[in-house]
Amino acid sequence: MKNNSSMKKSIKLFISIFFTGVSLSVFGQQDEMFTQFFTNKLAINPAYAGSKEAMSVLALYRNQWVSFDGSPKTISLTAHTPIFKNTSGVGFSLINDRIGIFNNLILNVAYTFRVDFPFGKLSLGLSGRLQRMQADWSKTNPFSMYDSEIPFTATNLFMPNFGAGAYFYNDWLYAGLSVPHLLNSKYRFEQQQTVVETQANAERHLYAMVGAIVRVTDEIKFKPALQFRYAPNSPNGLDLNGSFIFFDKFVLGASLRAGDSYSAVIQYWISKKLAMGYSHDFNFTRLADYHNGSHEIFLSWDLPLKGFGVENPRFF
Repeated sequence: MKNNSSMKKSIKLFISIFFTGVSLSVFGQQDEMFTQFFTNKLAINPAYAGSKEAMSVLALYRNQWVSFDGSPKTISLTAHTPIFKNTSGVGFSLINDRIGIFNNLILNVAYTFRVDFPFGKLSLGLSGRLQRMQADWSKTNPFSMYDSEIPFTATNLFMPNFGAGAYFYNDWLYAGLSVPHLLNSKYRFEQQQTVVETQANAERHLYAMVGAIVRVTDEIKFKPALQFRYAPNSPNGLDLNGSFIFFDKFVLGASLRAGDSYSAVIQYWISKKLAMGYSHDFNFTRLADYHNGSHEIFLSWDLPLKGFGVENPRFF
């Protein structure tokens, strides 16, 4: 019994350290993070739905800390469109995030209401969220494979939630504020008679974003972007990006994640409707000695709707 109790405490300690360690290593993020945050806005702000005034689909894959055992691998799929003569928008995001023994699947369904102003549009959005976290305990390398206190088969944790956001934009500026999940849920895994309950919660995260497009010449534009992240009891996170747009086709830029990494970003508009992009992160902390950087690639498609049209590529 003493060994069982000790093992159970060890498992709880492992999970708590895992979530604490992950959140510290990415500056308070239990949520997924993206280098091309300025392109994948719907994943964190429901008020973005419908703002491109076209049916928009984006698929993104991120491989973080390549060659690091158990490193995060994230797939993000988002789709959204305006409705009701562009007075509202709907959309969804589906995110699959794998890290260590955990496989995290998140579905968000968003609705926005838009208000027109002489100088831009304000979207207010709400989202319903369902998160399924699966844990494969056999990968924890326990001392005994017969310890009844450990759920050796994969267990699932379901956490319903909801989020909210605001997003203002016009042809040359955007700003947003969002909380993707408002409820703090406890990570508590159950399987028959076995319960693993940790001290870690799915903490509420606050995101603020702002960006602009500045005309340099007829063929060149400059697009700065900023994202700020806050989570309780964790260091704040700050992402900065500066990109140049050439001939409304080619984007070349660089990003900085404060205290963590810098990145090179390249994007290309194959047509007015189809775009693709790639980024590579270079970590400048001690963790850089143990991996080969992070890769992120996306493909997006904007389908014109009757009464709207896409005259030029929408860069935000």
